[in-house]
Amino acid sequence: MSVIELTTFTVEPEHTEAMLAARPGMVAAFREDRRGFLAARLVRLDERTWLDFVEWTDDAAWDESKAKGGNLPAIAAFFATIGSLIGAERGVRYDDAEDGARRVRTVAYGPGPSQVGELYLPGGDGPFPVVTVLHGGYWTAMWDRRQITDVADDLVARGYAVWNVEYRRIGEPGGGWPGTFLDVAAAIDALDGMDPALDTGRVVLLGHSAGGHLATWAAHRGALSPEAPGAHPKVTPIGVVELAGALDLRAADAAGFGKVLADPDAEPPKDAPQPARPEAWAGVAEAVGEGIVPLLVGGHLADVPEHYAWTSPLALAGAGVPVLAVHGTADEAVPAEWSRRYVEKVVAEGGTARYVEVEGGTHFDVVQPGHPVWREVTGWIHETVTGHA
Repeated sequence: MSVIELTTFTVEPEHTEAMLAARPGMVAAFREDRRGFLAARLVRLDERTWLDFVEWTDDAAWDESKAKGGNLPAIAAFFATIGSLIGAERGVRYDDAEDGARRVRTVAYGPGPSQVGELYLPGGDGPFPVVTVLHGGYWTAMWDRRQITDVADDLVARGYAVWNVEYRRIGEPGGGWPGTFLDVAAAIDALDGMDPALDTGRVVLLGHSAGGHLATWAAHRGALSPEAPGAHPKVTPIGVVELAGALDLRAADAAGFGKVLADPDAEPPKDAPQPARPEAWAGVAEAVGEGIVPLLVGGHLADVPEHYAWTSPLALAGAGVPVLAVHGTADEAVPAEWSRRYVEKVVAEGGTARYVEVEGGTHFDVVQPGHPVWREVTGWIHETVTGHA
């Protein structure tokens, strides 16, 4: 049995990045200098509060470490970022048999609470093609990546590595313009070097609703103006699947897309998931006004036309990768016309795109692994990553 140290402390948000940057050096110094040190895990509890989970071989090893304090520069640098110590406890671990390889883990690609994702790995050694998954929810903080875990589970069972991405959203610090776009770009680029089991030459992007917009936008990053958020990609996808995506931000702005959010009691679309963070709704409802798109891109079309030129897939030059667009005819949230017109534009420009219209399909039918259209989605992904049907 080993001994677990549980230390809770605060870090002011402006020092978070420095703390995370100092962390690897501190852990390396512990491995070199502290007898009995086995492992350390850092857990974020809220915006300011952190839990350090440190494993030691025995009680005496922890006591010896406490007595040394910040005796090495790398350790002192980490300690210097801490605002206050809330408490420290120790306990004995009873389940320290061989843990085995973990096939799902949370990975941070930035310092913020929403700059994380779950990496799913299938059985075997890889390298595995990767499907990067982006959830929807009007780009707002009320919904998060948990609503799309069924998709991640299905895809990893088919032999794909899956990167289920969270990103800063409207209603939380840094969400909207330009943070949402910067996060999606950073999350995709973080695949480079994340795990040797990933084949980053075979990355497919998949998104639903607002996530369908972001996935499709991200496929165009290589064609963005140099000054646009998300330009200069490190990881280039080989295909994109958009499921009921909001692909025409200009039309969405004109239509007041998302203004239904101003009424928390409004009837949701059929099969819509419950908000993961209902407490965020009041702030979004107050800000949404005549539509959600200006909160995403920093203003109405008349005020910031260049932002729409950089972020609306229908306004962008060809992605240069194959596109599968799937939309239901009974979608109550996002007009199917936006997906259809996007595909028509891609094809007219000489690109490769397929439009699948699901007769009677709702907004959420297209993202259900149990729906018949899912076979077409997974078949298309297979063709794209293997080069054959």
